[in-house]
Amino acid sequence: MIQFLLNRELRREQTLDPNTTVLEYLREYRGKSGTKEGCASGDCGACTVVVGELDGDRLRYRTLNSCLTFVSALHGKQLITVEDLKYQGQLHSVQQAMVDCHGSQCGFCTPGFVMSLFALQKSADGFDKADTHEA
Repeated sequence: MIQFLLNRELRREQTLDPNTTVLEYLREYRGKSGTKEGCASGDCGACTVVVGELDGDRLRYRTLNSCLTFVSALHGKQLITVEDLKYQGQLHSVQQAMVDCHGSQCGFCTPGFVMSLFALQKSADGFDKADTHEA
């Protein structure tokens, strides 16, 4: 059995094929279409999601290429998707910044950009322009 939080919902998956990727799970099993498949090799970032996990007494967030990672890697962690960033009708500050700064082009990759910036914001004690550019 694989147990993890999907956004704010506890999931216990017992019958998944062990070769199911996180991307496939999100899109085909959970109906979450915000995470996209672009290159299927982890280079483009369209499939980026965020994983939260305990590191000692601290919760750490990091990005994950969902097209390359199997669902079993989520056991005991929290998976955060772009669908969960909006809270009580309000965009997350990263999403709002993308809107305010016209940070989208065609929109296909935008969820991946947003999730990378969200992970940077959640994980960094402090960050500078270079960190933001790298995200």
